[in-house]
Amino acid sequence: MITWMQRHKKWLVVTIWISVIAFVGAGFVGWGDYDFNINRSSSVAKVGDEKISIIQLNQRYGQIFSYYNEISNGTLTEQKAKESGLDALALQSLIEDKLLISFAKRLGLSVSEDEILRVLINDKQFLDSNGLFDKNIYYNTLAQNDIKASQYEEMVSDNILLDKLSLIFSLPVKENEIEMLASSFFMQDVLSVELLKADTVDIKVDESELEKFWQERKNDYKTQVSYELSTYFMPINDSKLDEASLKQFYETNKHNYKDFTGKIISFDDAKNELNKDYALELLKSEANSKYIALDKGEEKFQDDVNVSELDIFYPLQTLEKAKIGAMIRPFKFEKDSKLGYMIARLNKKESVRVKTFAEARNDVLPLYKDMKKKILLEEKAKKALENFKGKNIGSVSRDSLRDSSRVSDNLMNDTEFSLFLMNVFNQDKKKSFVLLDDKAILYEISDQILLSNSKLEQYKDNLRANLASIKASQLRKALLKNLEKEYEIEIYYKGN
Repeated sequence: MITWMQRHKKWLVVTIWISVIAFVGAGFVGWGDYDFNINRSSSVAKVGDEKISIIQLNQRYGQIFSYYNEISNGTLTEQKAKESGLDALALQSLIEDKLLISFAKRLGLSVSEDEILRVLINDKQFLDSNGLFDKNIYYNTLAQNDIKASQYEEMVSDNILLDKLSLIFSLPVKENEIEMLASSFFMQDVLSVELLKADTVDIKVDESELEKFWQERKNDYKTQVSYELSTYFMPINDSKLDEASLKQFYETNKHNYKDFTGKIISFDDAKNELNKDYALELLKSEANSKYIALDKGEEKFQDDVNVSELDIFYPLQTLEKAKIGAMIRPFKFEKDSKLGYMIARLNKKESVRVKTFAEARNDVLPLYKDMKKKILLEEKAKKALENFKGKNIGSVSRDSLRDSSRVSDNLMNDTEFSLFLMNVFNQDKKKSFVLLDDKAILYEISDQILLSNSKLEQYKDNLRANLASIKASQLRKALLKNLEKEYEIEIYYKGN
């Protein structure tokens, strides 16, 4: 499953490129190690003048996770998602979006307030029982997911802008191009196949060979920048705040509570954010006093922690510049679902370095074993081809679905069968094999059936749409390649 995901993830991003923003499914939830909700004011990357927030990364990750989970019949786990780098995939897709958004703005494209409102009032998740848009449902849904209206409406605006820009990728499709694509899709091969499993015996590890394997890839195995900190956390008071004081705080600071269009939102709509901000404001003076007491040694720190460059909820830029022994002034922090202020002292700093072989051995070993297993399996497959007989499974085309009566579960599952056919039709060999995770499928083409006119007419509209999509994808890919050279891309998020 992981191998298939890694091979196809670039194309799958295109599928969800211009996706509808919604809270349904995995849209705005954290996924264990992938919960990016700690500090929602932070940016994980910047493309030109366009920032990518943690909220956007979390939302895009949720979409991609849901997509992969659906196509894997609900079997995707957090561990598998982590191994396949879905967080990096989500970030890359957002970077591409921001490149295109920058380009769209340069072309003079824009999004009006009315266009955003049209999207919102037609969004089913914000409608009341009568099918009408309800602003209370809207703000409550956002508040429950800890999202500001301005942040959500910015994402809606981005989607609208990308939708407008997508029109430039619409290229005309010619009849001969459709015929060529149809031939590629619907040409049928009559196949015989045979299963060859990888040896189940343990791979013998040659330590000198393993070290050489690591040496060729050692720059992929580095330590992280790490900081040893002494910390003191002060949570906000959860007791109900005085309504009058809260309203006074709103009147003084209401310029900070705006929707995407810059319009100041009402006290009631901003109340969720106001409660947090006002509680933090009340705590600020006490936090500064505690900072001074800790600096003078009059108070003791609560915990010693090790922080890496992955811990983006800490002030990493401040830590990077700080000297050993420096005090870090109170900063907003969330601990055990409690919001408050954290005070820290930098005790030790470790810079990035290449791991030694001993340190990296356990990380390299699975890749080494996988490589050795594939080499042995390939050698075994080549030898088996000499006496290949196989079982005739009849005719198949590039888009054929697995028929369990012809191709059993023991031979290949649905995903493996699709990958197998893709490899068969992408090769020009009559007799060969396809390597899957722990097995090889030997095959021989005994006959070919060419495209029929009736098949062409039956699928002509689908082929036209498919070809238009391929052209748009290639044009988009070429444009992104050029935009990457024009716009500076800064990435702060280092992955999980």
